Amino acid sequence: MLNDLVALDLAGLQGQFTGRILADLGMRVIKVEPPGGDRCRAVGPFKDDVPDRESSLRFAFLNAGKESITLDIESADGREILLELAGRADVLIESHAPGHLAAAGLDHETLKARNPGLIVASVTGFGQYGPHAAFATTDIVAVATGGLMYISGAAGLPPVRPPETQGYYYASVFAAYGVLLALYARGSGAAGQAIDVSMQESIATQEHMIREAAFDGVAITRNGSQHKHTAPANIFACKDGHVFLFILAARDWARLLALWPDHPPELDAEELRPPHHRRAHVELINPLVEQFTSRYTKAELTTLLQESGIPCLPVNSPSDFLAQEQVLARDFLGEVSSPKLGTYSMPRFPALFNGERPPASGPPPSCGQHNTAIYGGWLGRSAAELELLAARGVI
Repeated sequence: MLNDLVALDLAGLQGQFTGRILADLGMRVIKVEPPGGDRCRAVGPFKDDVPDRESSLRFAFLNAGKESITLDIESADGREILLELAGRADVLIESHAPGHLAAAGLDHETLKARNPGLIVASVTGFGQYGPHAAFATTDIVAVATGGLMYISGAAGLPPVRPPETQGYYYASVFAAYGVLLALYARGSGAAGQAIDVSMQESIATQEHMIREAAFDGVAITRNGSQHKHTAPANIFACKDGHVFLFILAARDWARLLALWPDHPPELDAEELRPPHHRRAHVELINPLVEQFTSRYTKAELTTLLQESGIPCLPVNSPSDFLAQEQVLARDFLGEVSSPKLGTYSMPRFPALFNGERPPASGPPPSCGQHNTAIYGGWLGRSAAELELLAARGVI
């Protein structure tokens, strides 16, 4: 979808997924790493649990399909080379602390002077300005200050850290979205734009969390897996694992009871038909429902309830997901071969275009793998120049 466009990816963990999304869509993405390699290469897990800068599985996922060059942008020669590259690129992605690139002589105005059409996407914890802009930020800081951590966990217990690095990924998705919009605007004659993405704000876009507090002054509390407005709407045990069962409409409640012929008669009470009344009696309903779900395997219960239009699906482990017929039928996983990592499956872009999914991104690059091709072939630097730049630690 984005063939013939080029992005320079200077981002750390906060924004590397932005470049991965663009690479999945066909853009040529050049990972600009400091000499010695991006810090993400030192982040595990590692293939066979052996730390090595070429075997980080996190780096492999975030940088699939990219090219790699090494460049010290803190040096005068490195800054000039980056400006040369920016003059030929369409997009630059970065996640340095606000003001860092400006102090290095690489602010947006300087970059625009070299290339008026260049789109610069910056991903930081709190954005480019504001009283917290200079705060050091990791993913856990974003999910804490964005409100997600406060609502994560069980009722009556302290907040817990949400799984995965959602702050990094949410912000990266919005940055990629911003790049696509800026490319669209540029196609209508607009100049390149500076895109300022805050991890905190990206987390806060989730549906109810901030909206209810902003609209009604009502703060969402921790409910674990229990839905706030209806019951049964929770995780329930089965013979071989768990399902998530969600009953909202009165007709679905009636269908569930019809499929459960020996259900306790108190569940037939008229007052339990509306969802908010069922939610008010969740302590009665959930233990009884779990007695019913525990009779079945995940697959048996899913089939039984889905055939009656009742939302119920297994809680998949990652291994369950990889083996699920739906995932295999849609060809979501692509095979990738890497000299260092071997052959493995990689998630592909989660959207189809006219029924076709973009091809799987290639393997991650080794550190500086494309120095000669880009500096020599693209910028026209001679082999002797490259040797000198390498000896001086510029590349």
